[in-house]
Amino acid sequence: MFTSFQVDIMILNTILLLIVTLILYVYFFLKKSYKYFDKHAIPYIKPHWLFGNMKEVVLMKKPTWMGYKDMYEKLEPHRFAGVYFMYKPYIMIRDPELMKTILVKDFSYFKDNEFVSTKHTEPFEKRLFHLSGDEWKNMRVKLTGAFSSIKMKLMFPLMTSCAENIKPALINSTSHRPVFDVKDICGRLMTDMIGSCAFGIDTHSLQNPESEFIKMGRKMFKFRWQTLMRRFFPKNLPPWLVRTLGLGSIPRDVSQYFMKIVEDMVNYREKNNITRGDFLDLLITLRNQNDEITIEDIAAQCFTFLVAGYEGAVNGVAFTLFELARHPEMQNKLRDEILRTLDNNGGKSTHEMMKQMPYMDMVISETLRLYPFGGVHSRKCTENYKIPNSGVVIQKGALLAIPFKSLHLDRRYFEKPDEYYPEHFTAEAKLKSTLLHICPLAKVRDIVLLNDSRKCKSSLGWFTY
Repeated sequence: MFTSFQVDIMILNTILLLIVTLILYVYFFLKKSYKYFDKHAIPYIKPHWLFGNMKEVVLMKKPTWMGYKDMYEKLEPHRFAGVYFMYKPYIMIRDPELMKTILVKDFSYFKDNEFVSTKHTEPFEKRLFHLSGDEWKNMRVKLTGAFSSIKMKLMFPLMTSCAENIKPALINSTSHRPVFDVKDICGRLMTDMIGSCAFGIDTHSLQNPESEFIKMGRKMFKFRWQTLMRRFFPKNLPPWLVRTLGLGSIPRDVSQYFMKIVEDMVNYREKNNITRGDFLDLLITLRNQNDEITIEDIAAQCFTFLVAGYEGAVNGVAFTLFELARHPEMQNKLRDEILRTLDNNGGKSTHEMMKQMPYMDMVISETLRLYPFGGVHSRKCTENYKIPNSGVVIQKGALLAIPFKSLHLDRRYFEKPDEYYPEHFTAEAKLKSTLLHICPLAKVRDIVLLNDSRKCKSSLGWFTY
């Protein structure tokens, strides 16, 4: 029979043993992880024992793209190099030609996203960004046609209709105060456009900034600790555990809200034989042609349109307005081009008109160079790949980091990398550039599907101001 004192000692010893075991496990785990680049003969900088090469990023003192830019500069002149994000090894691609080879010619080796989901814990994880393998390939083939220039042209009147409400919204915002949040106005405009084109509803966000649709949209983009935590858990957690811990990529009430909108709109249109020529119509048509496409697939791709299209387009317009306010001479030049083009088109804005404004294209391209969507993109190697002109083999399952913004700010590729300088994108500059075939509109997997849509919305968004 043990005394209470002996029991306490045993419990204490057990706890100490568990703590020591955990410390030793973490130590040997990190030690093994930090040998990855030595093992594969990839150059790298010695990492911090816990934070890897991204201490200031992990501690939220710097954005992710800036952490990669620091490493990009330190690892000159290597074409590729190793970077540790905490314990995770990433192979950072620094050379634009190698980047082009990986993302275009040999893309079949890197078609997976880092955060693909193998077990769908929620309907919206069926969107392109979370699919992999044949599942991703089949869905992308089906969706590519939905983002062609012809389809964008069909949706242009819907965007124009939404943009007509920007003037009264601006007047209302400035009637009581001289200062207003221009990004909020841009967000409401893009919400109306995406709601109309992707979900087939009039959200009236410009008239009502507190509409249910925009509230749910804002909630989706808010920082959530659960989303951050999810990155450190194994990717194949059981769906019930993900739901219980709230580790889904989207808050449950947001997912349910948008799912119901899509279900109601699809049922209403099919019942009443209604077509609008929008993105939802295209997905309904695809489902009618292919029994494998479900209502969850339709909802997930509509949600992709919202997630990928909203943030990029809002930032595109907002940062363009910001830079034009700082450079009145550019603002006047762009305004003259818009008025001249409008006059040549009888005062009516059309999809073709967007292609008749080269300076508009230069301005938006420069905005996307200086303020790219994401800044760093990750890929996952799906089978062993030998890097051209080297003896290094990227192993299956390895992660790649594509630091686009680091290249955008590299003086070797742009004359004035730290300045807002639309002349980076003149026809002559494009011919001379070795980089513009991959930036600022990075042609990476799913992103290429939404570039035309995002750029069109950004153009129309600025055009209406």
